[in-house]
Formats: sequence, structure tokens, C-alpha cells
Amino acid sequence: MKVKAIGFLGGSFDPIHNGHLLPAIEVAQRLQLNTLFLMPNHIAPHKAGSHCNAQQRSEMVELAVQGITALQVDRRELNRDSASYTIETLKEIRLEYPDTPICFIMGMDSLINFNSWFQWQEILNYCHLVICARPGWKGEFNDAVNALLKTHQTISISDLHALQSGKIYFQDTTQFDISSTLIRNNLKHHKSVKNLLPTPVFDYIERHQLYQ
Repeated sequence: MKVKAIGFLGGSFDPIHNGHLLPAIEVAQRLQLNTLFLMPNHIAPHKAGSHCNAQQRSEMVELAVQGITALQVDRRELNRDSASYTIETLKEIRLEYPDTPICFIMGMDSLINFNSWFQWQEILNYCHLVICARPGWKGEFNDAVNALLKTHQTISISDLHALQSGKIYFQDTTQFDISSTLIRNNLKHHKSVKNLLPTPVFDYIERHQLYQ
């Protein structure tokens, strides 16, 4: 019996919001993934960009996915002492799931810069890339990325389940005009964010007085 593909979607999730959650559910459903794991990135504690500690970001993601059968949380990057390259994470995931097709989900902006990633030529040995794009959006790619697409792009979802790795698939997703920066700014200035976040995440932020 064929094993259905699983997906991984990384992000700082600082905080997680509906603009992360709704497209994630959409991708999991459209690609018929067995599970889509949200994977909070490691942020160095001293980095200016980090507003909540790893534990708080992890707890918020846990609250956000509660009751959503398609989504789970993968904490491996948070449990490390330092940021890791995507290739290292994918090698680890592949060891855990030796016979399962793996989809690594990312945005169009990541694909545009893909050939600047560490050991980028190796990444498709470990996973498929699923590129989330707003409907009708066409990326301008450099020669290296264009060559990669020529060899690896597929328009067939069944390829993502039949093969363990090696394909690039573009998935249209609904884009929401919400960002973690907007939410942090609104909270700082005591503006409402209630409709931008899952209720349990909003309650958690209020309870712990985060981003004030």
C-alpha cells in the first residue's frame, strides 16, 4: 500500500495567526496530505526579531492547531541550540520517515532566492518542494531556478504521493493580508487583533501580556 505524503511548513510564528493557519489547512486538503506539520523556526534569543521565547511560540502553535486533524506541530528546530539549515532538518526528517513522501512547503519569495540556500542542489533528494502562490502570480526566476524547474516541476498531485522526493509543485493558495508584524504593532498600540488570530492564541497573548 502506498504511504500518503506528509508536509512541513516552517515559520517564526511570532505569533501564529489566521494568515498562517488558513492557507496551511487549504494546502493540506488540496494536496491530500496525511499530516501537515507546522515547524516553528529557531530564533536566537539575542536576535532583535524575536519577541517571544521558543516555549511561548511553541505553545501558541499548539493552541492554534488544536482540533484541526490535518495539522500537527514539529518542534525539532526549536529544540536546537542554534538555527539550522533546511537541508539538515530534511535529512533528520527523512531518517524518521524513510518510506514516506515528504513535501516541504514554502512561499514564492523563497523559491526566487532558492539557489542562495545552503546545499540547495541537495534539497530535492530529501523532499518535494510545494510552492504556495497567490492565484495568477508568475515569478521571475533566475537561470539556476529556471533550470531546476525545467527538470523537476510537476503539475500532478499524484506525483507527490507516488514519489518520495524530487518534484516541485505550485499550489495556488488564498492570500490573507495579515502579518505577525501587523499583529505585534496593533497589540503594542492597543488596537484590536481578535479577528486575526485563533481565539485560543488571542487568549494566550492576553493572559501572558505578550507583545505589549
